[in-house]
Amino acid sequence: MLEKDVADLIQDTDLMQRVLVVKGDPSPTLSRVLLYLSSFEDQALKAKKIQRNLSNREALMAQDSSNKQEAKELMWLIDDLKNSSSKIDPELSQLEIKRVELEKELESVKAAIDRRKFTLAQIPDFGKQKKQELLAKVKKNQSHS
Repeated sequence: MLEKDVADLIQDTDLMQRVLVVKGDPSPTLSRVLLYLSSFEDQALKAKKIQRNLSNREALMAQDSSNKQEAKELMWLIDDLKNSSSKIDPELSQLEIKRVELEKELESVKAAIDRRKFTLAQIPDFGKQKKQELLAKVKKNQSHS
């Protein structure tokens, strides 16, 4: 809106200068009016420049606001990731504890298997020993009879 008003004023200034210029030297009053018009035109150009700068500043502020919002969203995402890892940590600890317990149980099972194998390996020798004892008793009974 300000831009349109300034543009209209500048056009009006040009028109006034053309209308008021007369052939020959203008009167002192007319010279002062033309000087004021020229000064007004300079001010109008400065106002346009200020308006452009304000417009650019608003765009930069909007971009800055957008950047801040994106930064906040990234911080929220980072916090969510941190929180999710803290939720996972207890589960991880529980799983590690369970692994240690299972490793102990596995060692116990391995030891039981080794004992059974040892026992099974002893059966033939034990059988031979008992067979020899039996034969010795049979011989002893035959010799007493």
